[in-house]
Amino acid sequence: MAGTITLWVFGLLCFVVAFAKEAASGAGISLPGPKSGGARVGVVAVGVLALILGTAIKPSGGEPSAPAAGTVASGSTAGGASNQPVSVPATQNPATQNPATQNPPPANPTTPSSTAPAVAWSGQVAITMEGGADFDLTPPGRHPGFPQGIYATGFTDTTAVLREEIQPEHDSFGIWTGQAPPSGAACADWAASHPGDSAHVNVGTTVCLKTPGGRTALIKIDSIAPADYQLEATVTVWGTGKAS
Repeated sequence: MAGTITLWVFGLLCFVVAFAKEAASGAGISLPGPKSGGARVGVVAVGVLALILGTAIKPSGGEPSAPAAGTVASGSTAGGASNQPVSVPATQNPATQNPATQNPPPANPTTPSSTAPAVAWSGQVAITMEGGADFDLTPPGRHPGFPQGIYATGFTDTTAVLREEIQPEHDSFGIWTGQAPPSGAACADWAASHPGDSAHVNVGTTVCLKTPGGRTALIKIDSIAPADYQLEATVTVWGTGKAS
C-alpha cells in the first residue's frame, strides 16, 4: 500500500513540475522546470506512467485478520503438530455420553435358592442299652431290621457312653465343645471332622451326629438313669444334604 501511494504522489508532482513553471512565469515568479515543450511532455508522460503503475499494483484485499480469541487456527505448531480441530466420537466424548450408559445400574441380585433341608424332626428321644436309636427314621427309634443307630452303655451314677451299633455303615459323632449350640451346618462339619465310635457323656453334653443316610442330628443329654440303663436327650434332626 505504501508503494502505491508513493507512485501516485510522484505522478502528481510530475504534473506540478511540468506546468508550474509556465503558470508562475505569467505571474512574474521564476520557478525551476522544463525549459522546452518536449521536456514538459516527457515529465507529463513520466507522471502518467507513475499513476498507471500505482493503480495497477493496488491490493485487491485488506490485511489478513488475526484469529478470534478462543479459535484454534489451522496449520502446524512449532513442534509440527497439527492444530486442526479433532472430532471426538460421541461414544468417546464424556460430555455427550449418557450417565446411565457410563455407569449402568447393577443388575438386580437374584436370591439363590436355598438347597438346605428343613428340620426333619425335633423332640425328646430315649436311648437305651438294649434298643439303639436310628436317627435316619422319623421319628428316631429302634430300627426294625438289622441293628442300626446308636445305643447307651457304660453307665455310672452321672455318666454314660454312647456307641454305634455294629454295622457295615457306621454313624460318626463327636462331642461339641463350643459355648453356644451349633447350627446344622456347623454340627455336620464337626461330626465329619471329629468322627468317633464312642462318646463319654454326662448331663448337658452336646453331641453332633452324622448318620449313614446323610442326616445331621444334634443330641443334648438331658438326664441319665443308670438303674434303667437309659438316658434322655433333646434331639434336632436335619434332612439329607447341607444342613442350615
